[in-house]
Amino acid sequence: MIAWFKKWIAKYDAWCASMGLTPENKRSCVPYRKDPETKKEAQ
Repeated sequence: MIAWFKKWIAKYDAWCASMGLTPENKRSCVPYRKDPETKKEAQ
């Protein structure tokens, strides 16, 4: 079953890459909003 799952994931990754849905693009068709960076206060 693990081998089947890994094969399916590889096909999904290839499909995402062909559609331009890469991890850098968050693999999503919806807009992505970054969380604001928080500044650490000096103690």
